[in-house]
Amino acid sequence: MMNKIIIFLLPMLLSACVGIEDGASAGSKAKSNTNFYQHWVHSYEEQGGAKTPLIFRPAGSRQFPASRFRMEFGFDPNGQCNYKYLSPSDRHEMRPCIYTKIGKKIYIYDDVGALLPHLSFTLLEPAGQDLMRMTYGVQSASAKKSGKNGKSK
Repeated sequence: MMNKIIIFLLPMLLSACVGIEDGASAGSKAKSNTNFYQHWVHSYEEQGGAKTPLIFRPAGSRQFPASRFRMEFGFDPNGQCNYKYLSPSDRHEMRPCIYTKIGKKIYIYDDVGALLPHLSFTLLEPAGQDLMRMTYGVQSASAKKSGKNGKSK
């Protein structure tokens, strides 16, 4: 019974963290960038063969060339999101998720609250009206540093 309660409450707890910027409190009146809250489509043709930064454009903003798979994300201001799932059988679909935005770091969780580190990403700059530049991966706040050379473990 307790597990069901936790699974039910976790998405609400995670969505309460949406939009919290580094150094800002949840009650802060700071206005966030609303351009981020839309449906984004990976426009890898614009990357010129480079692996990073990843370039995303708003869905419907252009005709994207045919592709076997093209990553997509949709973000709502309330902490709900969806992402294109890469199915091994080529039956790709949009799946629900939850996200937390802390500064430029976007943590993506599945619908039961498990972190999806392979989908979590870092914005390289605030999302514009028609452009989002990002790179996959976020460094956890709890990442440990070794005493030698200051490198992360």
